Amino acid sequence: MKSAIYILLSCTVSLKVFSQTVYINSISTSRQSNGDNGYTLDGLRMTAGSRPKLLNPNNFSLTGIYPKNVLIFDGYSTSGSLNTVSNIPLNNIFFFGSFNKNDISTQPFTLDEIDSLYNWSLRGGKLIIASGGSYSTFFDANILNSKWGYSYQSQNPCSFIPTSYGTGTDIFNGPFGNVIAANQGAAAQGYFNSVTTNSKILATDANGNATLFMDCNTLDLIISDVDGYTDLGGITSGATIINAQDKFWTNTIVFMDNLQPLPVITKVSNTLTLNSTYISYQWYLNNTPVIYNGNQSYNASENGNYYVEVTVNGGCTVRSNILTIDSIETDLVELPNIFSPNGDGINDTFIPTRLAGIKINQIFIFNRWGKLVYNKTNPITLWDGKINNNDSTEGVYYWILEYQDSMETMGKKTGFVQLIR
Repeated sequence: MKSAIYILLSCTVSLKVFSQTVYINSISTSRQSNGDNGYTLDGLRMTAGSRPKLLNPNNFSLTGIYPKNVLIFDGYSTSGSLNTVSNIPLNNIFFFGSFNKNDISTQPFTLDEIDSLYNWSLRGGKLIIASGGSYSTFFDANILNSKWGYSYQSQNPCSFIPTSYGTGTDIFNGPFGNVIAANQGAAAQGYFNSVTTNSKILATDANGNATLFMDCNTLDLIISDVDGYTDLGGITSGATIINAQDKFWTNTIVFMDNLQPLPVITKVSNTLTLNSTYISYQWYLNNTPVIYNGNQSYNASENGNYYVEVTVNGGCTVRSNILTIDSIETDLVELPNIFSPNGDGINDTFIPTRLAGIKINQIFIFNRWGKLVYNKTNPITLWDGKINNNDSTEGVYYWILEYQDSMETMGKKTGFVQLIR
């Protein structure tokens, strides 16, 4: 029969750009000491082939097929121990397999443990779930089904055939090779007769029933039969990658290691930047899509509430945090501090160098003794350098600009301009 696995894969952050190690934590097989106690990384069904393949430096190491080392830690063997999951860094991966609730030796998974795992996942933790399914009256591994909102239907035989979404992932087309299909195993095979709302189906059985999907609410990978990763599904003995089932298992670890974090926007000046690269981007300003060639960064030119929807590996669309910008001056008028009305066609008039959202009502020009020498209402050119149609003398002049902004608020701006010829 099946037991349940919970594996935790974590990537530490080094001083280099990328972590060089994938840390995998698995619930110890001692959580279910009797029955089919094989569906953890230290259990009978995985120690012969699944575990050695992850620890083989020819597969996982800086010189291996996937350039990261793997370290495995076994724990969470007692009821209540998963409450500490909330302390795990969010770039870690946690794999939850299949434990038989009907076996009297099983340490029960409490509601607090399940809530802790779910909340950790919602915050961005990476989770593989192989918990689900039942067989006859003596095997029941439906532990996370209710919380995550999926249900299981027994069917034997059953398989994992990639969908269009699945084909584009590392799971079926990863560094360990292409996988056309993978097997389930033993008696408790099956499919999902319902999946979580907002999900992407990555694999089905031969009849089109979902057998592997991503929950887009949590970005968790959920598989219908843990034996896709054990010897009962076809994982070969030893540390060498030999068949499609071996590739399916090792590619799954790669897929989860490469799964992007939840998108978070940060701001430097008025440039908005995401914390990772994604498959696609759609930026929004005040809930309206921005017409923009999607990218990891966006230069904000207006005040408002910004967020971005990104597509992650596997096809899920995820929304970032909302970032509010209120520091952009949208109503602007800028005037030069010098002009030369000498008729050469260059800088001959005193006009704004920048005008946005402003209607100029009136301009006043004063000479250095404070005498008003020029005044114009609703000007296009603020001043041509003439006083009563005569060329004014060189020197510094003081100006007052009265205007109305885009909110129809009256304002005043003052400054000096030097006239040279």
